[in-house]
Amino acid sequence: MKIRIVFLLMFVLPFLLKAGRKFAEKKGAPVTDYNHFTIIENDMWRYWIDYQGSLGKHPLNTQGGFFTVNKVPVIFLDGFVWGGMVEDSTSTEPLDLLRVGGITYRAATIPGRIVENNGQLSVDPTFQRLFKVRKNWRTLSRAQLEDELRVVFQLKDEIIPEIMVSELRNWYADNWKNWPTDAGAPFNDVNGNGVYDPVLDENGYPLSDMGDYPGIAEADQVVWLVVNDLDQMRVEEVFDTPSIGLEVQITLWTYESDFLPLSQTVFERYVVVNKSDKTIENMYFSKFVDPDLGDYGNDLVGCDSTLNLGYVYNASFEDFEFKKYRMPPAVVGFGLLQGPVVQTGNPLDTAMVNFEQKTGYRNLPMSSFNYLAAGSDWGHPDYGIIEMAIFYYNLMRGYAPYPDLLNPLPVIFRSGPQKGQITRFPLSGDPVNDPTAQWGDIDGQGENLPPGDRRLMINVGPFTMKPHDRQEVIYAVTGGVGNDHRQGIVQLKSFNQILEDMIDRDLRPVNPEPPAPRVKASPFDEFVVLNWGWDVKNVEEIEKKVRHGYRFEGYNVYQLPDSQANLEDPRTVKLATFDRINGVYSIEGLRYLPDKRRYVRTVVQEGTDSGIQYYFIARGDSINGRPFYRGSTYYFAVTSYNYNPQSGDVAALESDYQLIKVTVQPAKPGNRYLAEPEESIEVTASHESDFQCQVQVVDPAALTGHQYQVYFTQDEDTTSETFGQWVWNLKDVTLSADVLKNQPIKTLEGNFFQQTKGNDFLIVDGLQVKVWQPPITLKAIVQVADAEGPLTEDEFDARGAPYGGNYVWQSLSSPNDANRFYLSGGEGGSLERIMTGLGNAMNHDFELRFTESGGYYLWWAEDSNQLAARVPFEAWDVGRGTYDDATDDIRCLTGGYSGGATPGVFDFAYQDPAFGFPATDWIDIRKPINEQGSYPVFAQDIESGVFSYSWWDNSVEILSGIIICDYGGAATLPPTNTVIRFITTKGPDENLTFTFNAPGKIENDPELMKKDVEKINVFPNPYYAASSMEPDRFTHFVTFNHLPPHAIIRIFTLNGALVRKLEKRDDSQFFRWDLKNEKGWRVASGLYIVHIDMPELGKQKVLKLMVITGEETLDYY
Repeated sequence: MKIRIVFLLMFVLPFLLKAGRKFAEKKGAPVTDYNHFTIIENDMWRYWIDYQGSLGKHPLNTQGGFFTVNKVPVIFLDGFVWGGMVEDSTSTEPLDLLRVGGITYRAATIPGRIVENNGQLSVDPTFQRLFKVRKNWRTLSRAQLEDELRVVFQLKDEIIPEIMVSELRNWYADNWKNWPTDAGAPFNDVNGNGVYDPVLDENGYPLSDMGDYPGIAEADQVVWLVVNDLDQMRVEEVFDTPSIGLEVQITLWTYESDFLPLSQTVFERYVVVNKSDKTIENMYFSKFVDPDLGDYGNDLVGCDSTLNLGYVYNASFEDFEFKKYRMPPAVVGFGLLQGPVVQTGNPLDTAMVNFEQKTGYRNLPMSSFNYLAAGSDWGHPDYGIIEMAIFYYNLMRGYAPYPDLLNPLPVIFRSGPQKGQITRFPLSGDPVNDPTAQWGDIDGQGENLPPGDRRLMINVGPFTMKPHDRQEVIYAVTGGVGNDHRQGIVQLKSFNQILEDMIDRDLRPVNPEPPAPRVKASPFDEFVVLNWGWDVKNVEEIEKKVRHGYRFEGYNVYQLPDSQANLEDPRTVKLATFDRINGVYSIEGLRYLPDKRRYVRTVVQEGTDSGIQYYFIARGDSINGRPFYRGSTYYFAVTSYNYNPQSGDVAALESDYQLIKVTVQPAKPGNRYLAEPEESIEVTASHESDFQCQVQVVDPAALTGHQYQVYFTQDEDTTSETFGQWVWNLKDVTLSADVLKNQPIKTLEGNFFQQTKGNDFLIVDGLQVKVWQPPITLKAIVQVADAEGPLTEDEFDARGAPYGGNYVWQSLSSPNDANRFYLSGGEGGSLERIMTGLGNAMNHDFELRFTESGGYYLWWAEDSNQLAARVPFEAWDVGRGTYDDATDDIRCLTGGYSGGATPGVFDFAYQDPAFGFPATDWIDIRKPINEQGSYPVFAQDIESGVFSYSWWDNSVEILSGIIICDYGGAATLPPTNTVIRFITTKGPDENLTFTFNAPGKIENDPELMKKDVEKINVFPNPYYAASSMEPDRFTHFVTFNHLPPHAIIRIFTLNGALVRKLEKRDDSQFFRWDLKNEKGWRVASGLYIVHIDMPELGKQKVLKLMVITGEETLDYY
């Protein structure tokens, strides 16, 4: 059923009369139908819309565009005009071909969609109305609906009848259900198939979280209407030209957002369809605006062609309307975000059409800017004469507004160094940095008109529209407020650039605010645990998704003073910030300061480089600087924030938050917690490894007492960031179910147990499981054999003993060696120097073996790279620690660099840069990756003398720059049978597991419940007139605690008279008595006896309660 919200004058009139606004005193009629007039708004804008296509104009013919939180009037009219030459078989005269139409102070359009029947065009009356949807229509409160009704019906203090609220709510529901997508209304195509196929609830309403839904993605309010120019008489009454047969679909939308470029903008989209059978040549579109920036008599305008932007600003620091709110005048701009498309045929060109990219086309930019001034020569001709059409067509083409179609007058600069030169972009100077027009053309300077009532036009064209062609343009109406009447232009241009980038990158404006963390709170006796690491999808949505260049930066934790406070409340305390370790600390941007009534540049986020953490333990009341008080309720919030260093004044955005209400309390009767927050849990590894696993308790209330196991797999998901890598998983062994899957393995930095910035691990079942791998490095370089064979344990030194040998990295070799040596690195002598290719080791270990036969060494780093010699050592890949298994050993290639000493001779002519002892040429080790890179191929290449290096691309570097240093002075290499082993850190394998048992908790134990009866108490006791826990002076109560689920409370006077009987049946341990008797009267001061019966436990408890009531005083009587 079509629902129309029509309110009878006899019903609305009394309210309007009461407010002192009589209909007869108005220039127009009051709004009585949402189908014909409505508003679109957000925190910063309120914009009137009528069903004939006029925007920003109040139905009472006053200003209808309001900006800033104070809703100051800034726009009198926001229109749209077009003009072009239509083919005509009866004439070729330009005046006969000219067609102009659109919406200025009068609308040359009528509402409705154009339909074609048997070649005839007509208007479908079904669409002669407005359609509006709100994203939150299901949850709109009565107060929100009343606020809108007060604005639309100009009601101030009147009581809004329920019927008005109900009908407005039903109107929104009907629009959501019957959104006219078949007529062109935009929809969010969730599945991307180009078809509107929403998932409906049981009442036929689209579910926005399940499928397609009405409006623009993420927009909070969307209005759609369709108009046309088929009314020939109306077109002639305005422009005196024939109509064309154009249908114009208009969409407006707004966002509720802390992202200022969105919150300070109203978006407009015009889709123009040529429903005629005529071709329109030299077509132009123009955004026509009459801005009245507060007081309309002191306005100036300007443009920026590089940003496709026209704007209006105030000529002086003060404006009457803005002065009411003690703020400087705002600036309002009109940016062309997306122009009409023209075909180029160039596959490198792309255009935006219908929120999609189209290859081989481009969007036209603003082709000219023009302006008019009331009362000047650049005024407005009469309606209904052909001069009006010529006037506007010349303006659209970038000419002066004179009615000569064939000989138009050019526009010239009237100030600045280019004064007198022809331009299509007058007033394109910089009023902020050049207000007196020393370098550019500035309105109000030179021969430009003095400040006054201005109109401006943003023009785009020319292009051709063939029959049934469709063109669309998108505009952004954006406001800015600075420190003075001009500074807002800087903000405006910055915002417009961001919005243009959004269109280019994201195809439509999107809200880059991060999602709010989902927080679980657990209260305890002396602390509160806040946990936002339990929802894997929520964490990934916050941290992984890049929103228009904004990347996740951190989390903030707050304590709020009460349930009505917000983060801006001066009493709110920030408890902690957990942010990425990236050197980003103070982030500046614009923040609204209520005392200044505008946005000012200040620090908006204060980072700490602490590292990410997903929990916080509040151990006291930070607002009042004292411990938590049992039974008291406290309020917390956790937000996420992101960062984009390229976004200037809006570099950081903070998410919304859920208000977390927590009553501090010990475990409920019969319950016990068996662990403390941040208590470590013992972990058992299946076998020795370089991996570390640490488990700690985060939330004792969520513990299960189950057994868990960490195991490792390789990620086989080709779309995953960790595809092909090892990942870890957490299995609840007790339930035989995985509770975490495909977790990335983090690399350990420094000593594991000294990690202070490693809490970015998710939380499951109250536990935080941390799994670390060591960095890819050499754990040890040890000599495992000398001339006499393998070293025995008693021959190991202290550093080498854990690795089965004698440590030789910059440490002396075995005392058995006649000429002792050590290993170091060329070019600085650091260990890092020799490990540059260790990432190719694949967890394998390597050996240098000194043998009788030796092998080839090639000076591949020398200029000639064709010098080779035999050396008495070989290099081998010995597998993943399988030293006693020769079957997996692979011989490697050896070569390197002389160090600049004696190329072609492997000797001790180099000097160790670390300690200065004689050293060998640099030894590099390369590992074959296939047969073509094997040692035999390498040797054959050397023996051939050709040096083709075919093996190079079939092998990879493992170690490089190793030098053997001559400590003994004999200048001899280690003897035959010496083996030097390079031991790497090892990654996971499928057999590695870590197992642990989580603590549990005791719940609903009958014996403990009986024991806990002794803890039952009442507070405050005595009760002195009021309590700090009471929200206001009309609410009074005392609270019983430590109660079981079922308890019967009887309150008696000292003489045994029953005052009140109360019964508790819930899981809470608390119960309140409102200090009233059975008749609902306040009790008198005195001592009361409280008898508490717990039938299921067979227990009773008797308490004494002293009540002293306060004196009640009426404010009004």
